Amino acid sequence: MGLWTLMIGPFLVATWAVVRCRRSAGLSEPFGPPDRVGEVAEAVEAARGGSGQAPEQRERAMRNLVDAMQNEGIEAHMRIQLIQDLVDLGGKEMALRLDPVVESSEVDIEVRLEAAEHLGRYSAREGARALEAIATDPTVDDQSRLDAASALVDCSDRPAGIALMRLVTDDAASEYVRHGAANMLRRVDRTSAAMAFGFLASSPLISSRLRIICAEQLADDDPVAAIKALWRLIKGVESIMDYNLGIDAAEAVHGICPDGGIEAFSALATDPSFPWHGRIEAAYRLGRLGVSDGFDLLSDFARADELDDALGLAALDRLFQLENETGTLDADE
Repeated sequence: MGLWTLMIGPFLVATWAVVRCRRSAGLSEPFGPPDRVGEVAEAVEAARGGSGQAPEQRERAMRNLVDAMQNEGIEAHMRIQLIQDLVDLGGKEMALRLDPVVESSEVDIEVRLEAAEHLGRYSAREGARALEAIATDPTVDDQSRLDAASALVDCSDRPAGIALMRLVTDDAASEYVRHGAANMLRRVDRTSAAMAFGFLASSPLISSRLRIICAEQLADDDPVAAIKALWRLIKGVESIMDYNLGIDAAEAVHGICPDGGIEAFSALATDPSFPWHGRIEAAYRLGRLGVSDGFDLLSDFARADELDDALGLAALDRLFQLENETGTLDADE
């Protein structure tokens, strides 16, 4: 018994078991018609070749296996397993035959990606070409384009960088894919990655929370630009609608530049357009940073006539908490 037969055996046995189970449960065949498993097995045996095997018969069998990989009647995960097993067995000869699988828009994208990555194992140039085609195809879903561009990084930096930057700037892509593309760009070029994080940190189509994260990552390479992006959030309408965003952005500024953080908290605490709960929190944060203005502001808020009783009590509670935490609260009090 040949090596191909020994090693492909587990795939065929697993496939046969799946078919039997699905038949008994009344489910559709994962390999289409009932004789599909037999056809694949015969093609594998013929592709293996032997002492009496005609070259043209082996060639035909190899083509049949590639056709099976493109057959939409076979479940995608089974075709992926078939690609893995056959490339492991057939090596470069089988891998270089995967072009039709990669190039066909009719084939499931996960199968195309699998074929492209195996193609790249034996031909960096062909693998890069295949992955680039998927990564830049606007008809392919954004997560699959990111997967292809990420795999392309190991084959060819420049095309990978271009594909990743396209994803970063694609407003139709999900923000998580765009952020993932920016992260992957760090493996290609730090300057390009910084541009990507700066773009996302300032984009109104990106959620405020993710913009803060992008700004913090941008700070590794360009702290000035990161602080500017965070200030846009602090002064933006998002912070007025949700004061916690303004507080978190100011905290992020402090993590990059402590003096800048104090300035940000001071601006929020004294901004009449900022929600009162946010102003109280900003003053409390100032006090925790050792700034006396924080204590004074909380004291003023607690006595302010324009505040209702609930807000006045909230300011007083924060003042007592701050004095207790900093050790400035007298025992008699």
